[in-house]
Amino acid sequence: MIWTKTRIFFEKSFAWCVQHWRWLAFGLFALIAYFTGRRNARGLWQQAELARKQYKREAAAIEKAHSEKSERIKKAEAQNLKDLENAKKEKIKLEKDLEAKKRRAMMRIVKDQDALDKALKDSGIDEV
Repeated sequence: MIWTKTRIFFEKSFAWCVQHWRWLAFGLFALIAYFTGRRNARGLWQQAELARKQYKREAAAIEKAHSEKSERIKKAEAQNLKDLENAKKEKIKLEKDLEAKKRRAMMRIVKDQDALDKALKDSGIDEV
């Protein structure tokens, strides 16, 4: 009796499998793909994590290099402005010194009439 029921069950199962072989093939294919993909998925997940960590490190390095470059540029600009101000101050001082020297020379010439005549003669003016 058990034997017959078992035999009938297998015959019905075989008939169902023959009628629905496409479903069985698709299910078997999906099951195989799931199990093989699951093993590869762990490896792919680890690779993705490593790539993400590497990206974060590279982004941090780029940001650090950019901030260092910005600091160097700011320092150079500040030094440049300081040098320009020093050059302006030196120029003003030299102009004042030159003007004072010119004034002293003019005063000496005015005080000494002969020197004035000689200076005019040297300039190309013979008579006034």
